[in-house]
Amino acid sequence: MSFRLGEDLGDDYGPPRVRPALSGPGFFKDVDGFSWYVFGGIAGRAVARDLFVEGNTFKDSAGVKLVPFQLDLQAGVAIQIGRVELAFTHVIRSLQHTKQDRWSRFGSINLRTRF
Repeated sequence: MSFRLGEDLGDDYGPPRVRPALSGPGFFKDVDGFSWYVFGGIAGRAVARDLFVEGNTFKDSAGVKLVPFQLDLQAGVAIQIGRVELAFTHVIRSLQHTKQDRWSRFGSINLRTRF
């Protein structure tokens, strides 16, 4: 679930997504002049198996216990001038395994254009 609040919002699919996230095309419409918006969202995942966390499936290897239900909170801002959009997204991700001592925090900057 996500929301956007801004000026001259285009009829598009919103801000670029930081993976893992719901898939979706990076489509956005051109605007005449300048457009901006702030956005926020929440996403949940149920993870049955994660080789990067739990280790090899078929033989003994290093691994830790997976947290099966995970949550992402995201917020950011985007500006668009004509065919160019610049967006910043900040993500707070819940624990992915039991050895983590705090939630992960990271961000992304995306510059995209339409041809």
